[in-house]
Amino acid sequence: MGKLVVITGPSGAGKDSVTFKTKELGLEFGQVITTSTREMRPGESQGFPYYFVDKTAFEKMKEQNELAEWAEVYNNYYGCTKKEVEDKTANNNIVIIKVDPQGARTYKKIYPNALTIFIMPPSYEYLEKRLINRDTDSKESIKIRLNIARKELENLLDWDYLVVNEEGKLKEAAEEVIEIIKKFCV
Repeated sequence: MGKLVVITGPSGAGKDSVTFKTKELGLEFGQVITTSTREMRPGESQGFPYYFVDKTAFEKMKEQNELAEWAEVYNNYYGCTKKEVEDKTANNNIVIIKVDPQGARTYKKIYPNALTIFIMPPSYEYLEKRLINRDTDSKESIKIRLNIARKELENLLDWDYLVVNEEGKLKEAAEEVIEIIKKFCV
């Protein structure tokens, strides 16, 4: 069974970017893909970075107990199917799950030996600027994300490791994540 690594952090901190960069730098891992009811953004596709479904389909998955964990975040549902987690951990030495902190806490309860890595912005102000500049969310959505991020940044002791994703230093953040994972998985 593969070692489970949970990558988490506030919206806009760079969880996707850091995870993609670790793969680009040669880290081999299976990645659990989350199912979401949020709208697909430009450049995304089914299975990248989420399995996209409507709320009716997600509700059915909940009713049929198909989800390992799920949460309502930013007025959308996010969750991972039990089958996705089981398949990835059965077929990979290292398995990464990229989720918001609420989901990460649930995984830590279900899989107490999982490694948690919190990707954080260099500052709250930087996070606000990044959310505004990526131009994918409404002003109301950004406000909600920032309020949640402020609370998440107050609970940093919940995580095994913290990695700051500095502006212009994505490679360095990804290298730090790789080193942490190598220590955990050896």
